[in-house]
Amino acid sequence: MAEERPIGWWVRRLDSLLEEAVDSVVETEGLTRRHWQVLHSLATGTGHEADVAAALADFPGDVDVVVSDLVGRGWVVRLGTGRVGLAPDGAVAHDRVARAVERVRRHAADGLSRNEYERTILVLSRMVANIERALGRDGPDQPRR
Repeated sequence: MAEERPIGWWVRRLDSLLEEAVDSVVETEGLTRRHWQVLHSLATGTGHEADVAAALADFPGDVDVVVSDLVGRGWVVRLGTGRVGLAPDGAVAHDRVARAVERVRRHAADGLSRNEYERTILVLSRMVANIERALGRDGPDQPRR
């Protein structure tokens, strides 16, 4: 019976399906997840390439290679002194992919009320905090003690 499965199974299954769905969306644009993360990071404005790499350090992939690829596509421009930003074509591509990623998110929450969704996020965040505390960590960005 599905209800008898532990929370870890459900969390891993949901994570796997979300990854698969988002990967499918970005692949239709000839992108990897890492490309999407860089585009999305730059969507709020220009930034230093090192800051983008630091923000995405927990995810696999070489940001420098991805930025170079996006520059080659004409979607990202290097602005000097290590700064990068979205080119007009990159902004259009970002908006297109963002709409598709948002559809994935809406599908994931289909049939849930706003209250149910918010409650789920609250419960999961508390469970994360509980486990981090049990492991002697102060938060999601803190190393193990």
